[in-house]
Amino acid sequence: MIKSKITIASLLFVVFSFVESSAQEIVPRIAGLGDNKTYMNLLRSDEQIRQKTDSLMGVLRQVRADVTKSAEARDSLSLGRTDSLMVVLSMAEDAVYELRAKKVKLIDEINTIEQNFVLSSMGNIGNAASAEGSKSLYNNDYFKKSLDGDIYPQLMAVHAKEAQANKSVQTYVSNYKRIKSLYDTYLLEQDEAAAEKIYAEMAEAMAENLIVERQLADVWSEIYDQKSYAYSYFLEKENRLDLLELLEGMMADARQEKLSAIDNCVSESLADYCLQKPIALNYEMYVAKLLNLPLAIDSLSTAARQVRSIDYRMPLLDVERRSFVDYEPIEFSSRSPYNASNPIPDNVVYEYGTIYRILVGTFKYKQQVSLFRGASPLYVEKLEDGRFSYYVGGLQTRSEAESAVEIMKKRGFRNPQVVEWVDGIMTNLSEVGDGERVTYRISITKGALDDVVREVISTMTDDCQISRLAEDSFLVSSFANRALAERVAQAISKCNEALVVEVQEVKPEPESEEEE
Repeated sequence: MIKSKITIASLLFVVFSFVESSAQEIVPRIAGLGDNKTYMNLLRSDEQIRQKTDSLMGVLRQVRADVTKSAEARDSLSLGRTDSLMVVLSMAEDAVYELRAKKVKLIDEINTIEQNFVLSSMGNIGNAASAEGSKSLYNNDYFKKSLDGDIYPQLMAVHAKEAQANKSVQTYVSNYKRIKSLYDTYLLEQDEAAAEKIYAEMAEAMAENLIVERQLADVWSEIYDQKSYAYSYFLEKENRLDLLELLEGMMADARQEKLSAIDNCVSESLADYCLQKPIALNYEMYVAKLLNLPLAIDSLSTAARQVRSIDYRMPLLDVERRSFVDYEPIEFSSRSPYNASNPIPDNVVYEYGTIYRILVGTFKYKQQVSLFRGASPLYVEKLEDGRFSYYVGGLQTRSEAESAVEIMKKRGFRNPQVVEWVDGIMTNLSEVGDGERVTYRISITKGALDDVVREVISTMTDDCQISRLAEDSFLVSSFANRALAERVAQAISKCNEALVVEVQEVKPEPESEEEE
């Protein structure tokens, strides 16, 4: 445990030492600012922070993987190791957040220099007849008349969707923070019921973010494309090719930034918004400057700072559902380990995971341990009708269970049977075939399935099929357990509240008996 802590601490030290000593050629983002020493030093500091952050993100991924591995073991040594790793994880995350705060401040200073440099050399359109008191360029008559055809109405239509995009971003970031906080607690929880409750909360937030991310991708793509086109059209009409070239450079930088951050990018849609929104605002600031709208420029500058405070380079969370199943091989001894002071324990039913036990008998009354020929581990379950079922073992695979049945028969058990539990649902495999199991499906009516709903279904399920029954009626099948079907159904409902979504149980059809 101590060795692990020292190793991680040493790794953090190496990260910082390496980045500080690494040299990086810095190119000014705005031609003409290469001789500005303050500006160039800010760019160098920004690059150093980027490298430090990326390296620390790699450390975070490694530590999180170690935490997950230790949490799965669930022994006392692993618990101690997990506690130590969580301390290191917290320290590394604090370092990342501190670097990000510095980066936001640096970017603000860099952008202020760039904006002042560009805007100071632009001048105004002499015949624009602008109202200097306006905070919006959209009400400017000159601007409206410059956008021919349907360009202005289309621009206003997408501008009205900005609030929707912003809400999606805020929801996604808020859900991410909630998921991360829950996940850290989830990894340390040792009680299965409590852990499953936490996982259900995480699953709900993850499902919502899946929807929000897809919705953000659609709405922001439309906004950015239409705004870029409209502003480019205006600047080209005003023969400001210098500004168009500058903005093209910004777009290229944004694409490169996204590529460099791909390993630490929590959401591609969020990254597109955070990288492209400032470009759209720069477009608007340049147009506002040409139209002599100083109040609009101030408002847009404030909006740009708010966007830069949103961080899409967040630690990726590989949230895997934990299994608390304890597998135990079947053993035989000349003397049973069970007695009056150590009675046969109640059968353990796990909420998540798969386990196989061997049913050795069901009786009206509780039985003496001598009946079970020294087999262990034993478990007893009281049925609804008052009878008692006895099981032995806790096996991981069906083949192990079937082999155990043969051994049990040789030991004198008359009718040992393989019983399987999957996510808390029991099936006696010796009595029913694989084709006789209960499955689940989702019925969707009162509407069509758009691309968002279809993508949510495909992302949340591995091999479920969507069948169209009618114009507004669909089936999604099949699910091995109700819990997953319920989660998918809930996500579908959130995508489109107009849809009627219902989880249905599908029982196997009984085989028809041939008449003699």
